[in-house]
Amino acid sequence: MTDGRRWLMAGAVLLCSPALTFLPVQAARAADPAASGPAAPSAAQPALPGSQAGTAKATPPASSPHPPRKTLHDRLVDAEKALAMAGNEKQAGEISERAEALRSRALTGSVQMLISDSHDALEKHDFQQAQDDLTAAITIQPDQSVLYRQRAAIRLAAGDSNGAIADLGVQLQADPGDPTAWGMLAEAEHERHEPEAALKAFHQMLLLNPKSPDSDKQLKTLEQARDGQQD
Repeated sequence: MTDGRRWLMAGAVLLCSPALTFLPVQAARAADPAASGPAAPSAAQPALPGSQAGTAKATPPASSPHPPRKTLHDRLVDAEKALAMAGNEKQAGEISERAEALRSRALTGSVQMLISDSHDALEKHDFQQAQDDLTAAITIQPDQSVLYRQRAAIRLAAGDSNGAIADLGVQLQADPGDPTAWGMLAEAEHERHEPEAALKAFHQMLLLNPKSPDSDKQLKTLEQARDGQQD
């Protein structure tokens, strides 16, 4: 992979974290039933004995419990499942954007600033500064595995395939349904001249995102690399 291609791929990965979007949540409204006491016995009817009067009281209708709100992780898993079932490339792209927004939802403002700084450094081909910015972001939020994937993009662009693979391992352990990470792993293994590992990672990416753009061309390139090494 040429240096220009590495740089473009790293930039694309850094930019694939869209602005956070919030879905409106409609609050449920529960009506307060009018409180009324038991009617007094009329003069024409004798009052019921105490035990019978207790059984004659109307039982208030039980309120149906609301289903628990899905967690961020649950919503991400749902998006990843929908991506695997996407009917066309456009639909897959829209679902991918939604999934990326969910992956970035918990990033703090300071971390997002560091990501922006990293992208600025990348545009200047300052790979070390770009990597340092991502490392600082990871130090602030080490639980956000998507940051490791973004640092992996920088390392891959700088030619550090082993470092990229190490970072991608962290992301894929936390989010095995991330097709972007699997695609990057295929690139990194291809750079290390490991065609079988590259194809295995790429096939996993295709399972997660069958409508990935240019996947046929990329798959052919990886298969040719494997076949050429076997000759």
